[in-house]
Amino acid sequence: MHLQWLVLGLVLVMIASDHFVLWRAFNKEARVDATKARHALWLRGALLMWAAAGLVLWLWIATGVPVASVGLGLPAGWRLWGPLVFGGAFVALQARGAVKLSRPAAPSDKLRAQLGGVAPIFPRTAQELPAFLGVSVTAGFCEEVLFRGFLIWALQPLVGLWLAVALAALLFGAAHAYQGVAGMIRTGLIGLVFTAIVLLSGSLWPAIVLHAAVDAMGGLTAWLILRDPAPKAATAAASSL
Repeated sequence: MHLQWLVLGLVLVMIASDHFVLWRAFNKEARVDATKARHALWLRGALLMWAAAGLVLWLWIATGVPVASVGLGLPAGWRLWGPLVFGGAFVALQARGAVKLSRPAAPSDKLRAQLGGVAPIFPRTAQELPAFLGVSVTAGFCEEVLFRGFLIWALQPLVGLWLAVALAALLFGAAHAYQGVAGMIRTGLIGLVFTAIVLLSGSLWPAIVLHAAVDAMGGLTAWLILRDPAPKAATAAASSL
């Protein structure tokens, strides 16, 4: 049991370091070379997430925790397809917006401004998209294991299920402090949606898939907004075909 609290403390330190170490290092490095800083942030963030999730998985294996009790079992029937259909519809809405942005006309400055202070972390070139996809998959798996799996599992015996859910959502929002207050609130609410999916399905896997898909579509949408506009000559030639 003491090992559980040690791991909890380490995970909380890792969550805090994402903002107080990685984000501050990124802002400093971005003033010198934004592209290099972005790639470094993705790599360091992915390594930190896998380290934290790996620590949690090791704890569960070492202490013999049944996989089903922490949401790592596979759901069946409506518990599988229901969340995936819901998630698919949500991602389809994101894809619809991405299709509109894929048109030759350059995105407006208003759209770019809506990304706010997080714009520098998103891909700017097509070559960066695969790396961001890897980060999205990492976030989908690791953050669900940490926030919807481990934190609720660790806190529930102390404070009950619903307060554990609320605390995990608060920590999930706090882990995205680099997005500002509005971003933290939005992320916390999204975390509650993922939690509802986990509770309904009895598994982390539908939330993992949806989380990764949402992050990937968000990166694609941001790239479509931030990418360099096509040259006018090329746009005119494409529209004449």
